Amino acid sequence: MTMKMNLTELAQSAHVDKQRVAEYVENGLLGTGHSLTEFDDADLYWIDMIQCFQDNGTSLSDLSSLMPRCRQAQDTMTRV
Repeated sequence: MTMKMNLTELAQSAHVDKQRVAEYVENGLLGTGHSLTEFDDADLYWIDMIQCFQDNGTSLSDLSSLMPRCRQAQDTMTRV
């Protein structure tokens, strides 16, 4: 079962600032057409992934083109 969260709950669970999560959404890093009002536990995974890339020097700009590829690869792997 998927756990639904609002922005504050997600930020607290991910141990990041709400503004950072909003920035991820604005840059399309949590998926296209993503809302700022409703999140789920899959978003925690993607925030962790984004932070890992950023910790290793990847910019938000670079992540904007990289994250769709990561999402596509995960989709492919889960269908197998």
